[in-house]
Amino acid sequence: MMLVIVLVMWFAATGVLIFLQARQGILASFREPVLRRPVLIVESDDWGAGAAGQAEALQDIARLLGTFNDIDGHHPVMTLGVVLATADGEKTLSSGSYHRVPLSPQTHGALLDAINHGVDSGVFSVQLHGMEHFWPPALMLACSTDDAVVDWLRDAPHSRTEDLPSPLQSRWVDASSLPARRLAREAVRKAVREEVGAFRDVFGCLPFVVVPPTFVWNEDVEHAWAANGVGVIVTPGARYESRAVDGRPAGRGGLLYNGQTAVSKVIYLVRDVYFEPLFGHTGAQALAALADKTGLGRPALFETHRFNFLGTDQERSRSLKELKRLLQLAVDRFPELAFLSSGELAEILARRPPEWVERRWRRRLHVWISRLARLPRLRKLGWLTGWILPVGLLWRMTA
Repeated sequence: MMLVIVLVMWFAATGVLIFLQARQGILASFREPVLRRPVLIVESDDWGAGAAGQAEALQDIARLLGTFNDIDGHHPVMTLGVVLATADGEKTLSSGSYHRVPLSPQTHGALLDAINHGVDSGVFSVQLHGMEHFWPPALMLACSTDDAVVDWLRDAPHSRTEDLPSPLQSRWVDASSLPARRLAREAVRKAVREEVGAFRDVFGCLPFVVVPPTFVWNEDVEHAWAANGVGVIVTPGARYESRAVDGRPAGRGGLLYNGQTAVSKVIYLVRDVYFEPLFGHTGAQALAALADKTGLGRPALFETHRFNFLGTDQERSRSLKELKRLLQLAVDRFPELAFLSSGELAEILARRPPEWVERRWRRRLHVWISRLARLPRLRKLGWLTGWILPVGLLWRMTA
């Protein structure tokens, strides 16, 4: 009896300590909806103003996506994070003040035709990435001290923003020098109104989903987006608010989870799986990530960028081959697989219909424990305190 009392007291005391140490991850894992079906979305950023060859690349991607269907008859969706303008290098360098080349039928007619055709065919969904993939005043300040930025401007608007120094690619901070500085609130509000209006002018609708460039943004930006009709923000599972002295994203906030509603009323999605064939990522590796996300009741949002599809013929061919392999493996492995856009997923997570979101307590408990096992600190504490044994037994009982 004494042993039982000691064990009860031990688990009670250590359980409280564990909760206090890891409560953020525990609560986030519990609150996040559990999906009943595997969900696969390919999220691709940086399309829009700038580099040549994008129209042809998107036509090839659209043809590939159109050859696959889920059990509901839906094609795979590649979301396109669209950049609405880039620098007019000649005018900017000659005048000493920033000038842009906007995305329009006059400047990018073939590209917009390819995007709109893919949207009409159900294989593309457009998302706001930003007016530019940088903060223009920061670009101009950096231009005065960094020859690499001057060289980039000489080739603009045809140069790729991916070739800019990484800190400068963050739109919502002044990273002309490091550490980066916060932007004035009114400047943010004005810029958000401008980019949302430009998106509407190009695509005929307000942007519902936004992908912050380099995942650096703050509450000022978020509230401005919400005030201008944005309903969903794609995140890496946290919000970074700055760039540190070493140039890396900094100011990481708390954990964000799929379906979480922010103070601004926008819904967060988490994109933390990477599919960059030019970096060696394969369809087989991506399938393993999809299986992992499915076991955790989470969607798989694969992050990829346009550079995978704009390189040499060999590089483009490799990226398309691996994308095709991922889709083929996915439909073969998961008969119940669902192809959605990020906006559709967000609406499902907000409404939580029973055909999509799990309500059975046994399954939810099993998935919750599986999610907790992925929290490094919690898993370590579980082993140190012995909680791993009863929790592991409960996980097996609810399988």
